[in-house]
Amino acid sequence: MAAEKSADLYTAGKLADALGVSQGEVKKLLAAQSIQPDEMKRGCKYYGSETLDKLKAALAEE
Repeated sequence: MAAEKSADLYTAGKLADALGVSQGEVKKLLAAQSIQPDEMKRGCKYYGSETLDKLKAALAEE
């Protein structure tokens, strides 16, 4: 079950790759929308697929 859960988690870099934008732009969107990470491991922030959907919608509005 842990492997299944981690497959749905993305770092800011992986979110940027999935969205086709820079990592800096993803971080700005996360901060602007006050999105908190779904999980933190060893100081790294991980975001779920819901966050990916929110960011896609935010980019579509721009």
